[in-house]
Amino acid sequence: MKAPSELESSLLPDDVWCHACGNGGLHAFARSLGIPVNNARVFGRREDALRVPTGDLELGICQSCGFIGNVRFDPANVTYDATYEEQQSYSPRFTAFADELAASLVERWGLHEKRIVEIGCGKGDFLAKLCQLGNNLGVGIDPTAVPGRLTGPGAERVTMIPEFYSRRTGVLEADAVVCRHTLEHVRDVALLVRTLRRALEDRPQTRVFFEVPDVLRVLREGAFWDVYYEHCSYFTAGSLARLFRREGFAVDDVRLGFDDQYILLEARPVGGRAGDQAFPAEEMPVVVRGAVAAYEERVSAAVLHWRERVEGAHARGERVAIWGSGSKCVAFLSETGLADKIDAVVDVNPHRQGHYLPCSGMRVDAPQSLIERAPQLVVVMNPVYVPEISAQLAAMRVETRVEAV
Repeated sequence: MKAPSELESSLLPDDVWCHACGNGGLHAFARSLGIPVNNARVFGRREDALRVPTGDLELGICQSCGFIGNVRFDPANVTYDATYEEQQSYSPRFTAFADELAASLVERWGLHEKRIVEIGCGKGDFLAKLCQLGNNLGVGIDPTAVPGRLTGPGAERVTMIPEFYSRRTGVLEADAVVCRHTLEHVRDVALLVRTLRRALEDRPQTRVFFEVPDVLRVLREGAFWDVYYEHCSYFTAGSLARLFRREGFAVDDVRLGFDDQYILLEARPVGGRAGDQAFPAEEMPVVVRGAVAAYEERVSAAVLHWRERVEGAHARGERVAIWGSGSKCVAFLSETGLADKIDAVVDVNPHRQGHYLPCSGMRVDAPQSLIERAPQLVVVMNPVYVPEISAQLAAMRVETRVEAV
């Protein structure tokens, strides 16, 4: 744990500046060296998974706006292509959340026979839902998109563009722009928001929706599994809203969702600098600084807890499985060093099954494999999924302890 005086001594050099507000004076904390640079990629060959490069992470907090970024991040280290498998829609809980969100946006924004652009569309399932519900046309922009993979209702109304969103994209002829779980992967966050604002220069009626993880929860829980190289930018509700206002958007709402794990922001482009109206979910930077001060102590306690828990089970001859093979799992294994004590990693996403995880080389199997393995402990990588996972284990007649990180 760094006391306030130690935070003062961790001032980063003047050439390290905040990518959200442009100010210097960032303070460093929470360093992790030699971690995987890609957490969400999967590999058909174990040897390829073992060769994934590593990089260093050192978080820096902006004292002015509360934004947090990895000051050691190098975008050249990260690969976004078809091997990047982030789709969460195979979970009933996540699908219900996404469907409810899509229905709300279509109804409240009057998205019927409109044109919707999604920046960072992934495999396109959310965009397809928006198109299905409102008979809309959708354009999805994402380097990890796999044209032809999207099927089902609404898919025929979606065009996928497998590339990064950038200034070259030009004017967006869109009635709504959606961006979910993408901004945290972008280092120059102000540049992206500014680029979007310029692309909507002549479309003040366009509605904008952004969704990112809430770092304040991560800090307060010591959730080290939610901090990894690909996520180079970390927001609170306040720092996200301040960024959009600074770049010429009127923030219509900012709130927490998905069991308060995500920040949901709605905005519109306006002329000049936006006003300073704040919403209840927004916090002042001093609150973030307080959470930062206790973060490393909480992480140390969480790492120790899981090492003792898994190593103790292993020593007793018990089998331990992890349910959920995504980025959280890779970060968990990297930080705890427990890969050799884990007997199985399972995931409901069929595009992950039979593939191998970065750096640890662990194979991902279907949940049904636990019937034969019969683990005594199943570690769930997100507590929000415990009810559906417990129900699936019961349906498979796998009697085990279920514990969430």
